[in-house]
Amino acid sequence: MLRAAGVVAVLCTVATATAAPDDYLSRVPALVQKRLDEMSAARAPKLTPPTPVAVTWKAIRTGSIDVGAPLVAFTAGDLDGDGKSELYAVTSREVVAIALKAGKPTELGRVAFGGERAVPAPRDVVGTVVVEGSELVAAASAWAKELRVTLAKGKLAAQQGGAGFLVCPGERMQLVPGRNYFAGDLHGVRCQSGLLDRAGVPLELRAQLALTGKLAVEVKKCAPGGACQTAGTYEYGHSGTAFEISDVDRNGTPEVIISGYVAPGDPDGVKVIAVGSDEKKPLFRKNFNGGVVGVAVAQNGPTAAPTIIVAVRLAGATRVDLWRLD
Repeated sequence: MLRAAGVVAVLCTVATATAAPDDYLSRVPALVQKRLDEMSAARAPKLTPPTPVAVTWKAIRTGSIDVGAPLVAFTAGDLDGDGKSELYAVTSREVVAIALKAGKPTELGRVAFGGERAVPAPRDVVGTVVVEGSELVAAASAWAKELRVTLAKGKLAAQQGGAGFLVCPGERMQLVPGRNYFAGDLHGVRCQSGLLDRAGVPLELRAQLALTGKLAVEVKKCAPGGACQTAGTYEYGHSGTAFEISDVDRNGTPEVIISGYVAPGDPDGVKVIAVGSDEKKPLFRKNFNGGVVGVAVAQNGPTAAPTIIVAVRLAGATRVDLWRLD
């Protein structure tokens, strides 16, 4: 009888402990999570705000270069790892590497597209170009496959890549069959990472251009080593197909650089607009007699301000004028 009573007492004790909402075992998961959060916070990298650099906005013509065929894409990238960007002009035939030496454009070399032709190909050739690490990935609508380009010891090399058009790292799009625009009625997409806001929070930016000339810019803020969340979306109503995003003055507010929404061959121009501000009040504006066919942002070393490079040509011409905006 005494033994049965003891068993009942033990069972009651266990039941009471299990039911108690504040016992140790029920608190263990919360305590562990709290400790993990504390450890993560202690190891999180310290945010360092960007250091602004002075920019005197002006336009300077650096010279001209004949790329041999209509220019369809244009960018800057440091493929040889020397800390300074080269310029890359993509035509319907090849990729041309250009250096600015003593402020003047100098050709470094060219590599040609090859392999099968695209079927069906649009009447007007279009292209994309994206820098992925130490490789440049270029595509032109006349060809079925992209070209992957490297630059080492002053020598340009290339090999065929995959099909489709790389528009951002890890993102490919396809042209509407026989047309010169992408699915979703888009002329193009640009992405930019590695920028910081004024507090030092990492940013990711994506800009996509609709056939109507409406440029939509999405800004995401990213937790260090964590996920990114949309912090704002902005629209600009009259952008041409040459555009880019950057933070040239390193003040934590990115800029969008857009060409004019004009017919091919008409006099054109570029505007530099702080993202989130009124496009009618740009930071800088420059008009040209020819059409703007490319915009690139070149790095000039770890501490110098980046430089906007604009490629301008007359309708149908293969020679492009390069202008520096800084």
